[in-house]
Amino acid sequence: MGAIDSNGGGRRTPGAVQSISRAFAVLEAVVDSEDPIGVSDLARCSGLPVGTVHRLAQTLHELGYVRKDEHSKYLPGPRLLKLAKSNQQAIAVVAQPYLDDLAKRYGESVAVGTLNGDYVVYLAKTPGSRSIRIYTSLDEPVYPHSSAIGKMLLSELAEDRVRLILGHTRMPRFTDSTITDPNALLAELAAVRARGFAVNEGEQEAGMRCVSVAIPFEGQQLGFSLSAPTLRMSDAVLAEIVTGLKRAAIALAAELDGARGLSQKEIHGK
Repeated sequence: MGAIDSNGGGRRTPGAVQSISRAFAVLEAVVDSEDPIGVSDLARCSGLPVGTVHRLAQTLHELGYVRKDEHSKYLPGPRLLKLAKSNQQAIAVVAQPYLDDLAKRYGESVAVGTLNGDYVVYLAKTPGSRSIRIYTSLDEPVYPHSSAIGKMLLSELAEDRVRLILGHTRMPRFTDSTITDPNALLAELAAVRARGFAVNEGEQEAGMRCVSVAIPFEGQQLGFSLSAPTLRMSDAVLAEIVTGLKRAAIALAAELDGARGLSQKEIHGK
């Protein structure tokens, strides 16, 4: 007889739970692979027998969570991308109060974003209250090499993955300050990792300065971004903003993880 679900959801068997666990192991291996992945490699990554992986992958394919290329290797499918979009919408809802608070405290435009393929997309934003502010679109992909949040997110990736992204985007020049050489950007990303935040020094729009910090959430790469005219963001102001962004990032990550969020007093460091 199968065990009774303690939440009253009916009967479930250890075998059924194991099947779900194995299916997710295969699905995560597909998502984690930078290239289309075959059954043998899926078995190696998931630690499951090839026969088991083949059956699970085929089921996931029939359900639309993975798809096959011309070599019968697996990639993320449309149903999985739909779930990812729903997840991003949920993140936006949770992040919005943090953005509103940061915008109110600093008077500048703030946003939360992630990498979507080769580009940055913003999931949520709050405009600044001051007269001159940068415009951030939630619908328009942003080049990662010329944005603070793009640099922050790229700094968390392996070098070969970064070079692949830069090759795809071709690193166009937007201002005289835009970094357009891959090696120079890789050196900048090393500096970002060392100091724990990224800065855009008028590289996307002349006269604007932007700073970004990572949100330490294991479920997805995320970052906060705050933008202001260069004249309003001195190094001293930038340092203060970085502290505030990092506190908010830790609090948001804790809430996204389902843990106890920091209080507003803790976020403000009081």
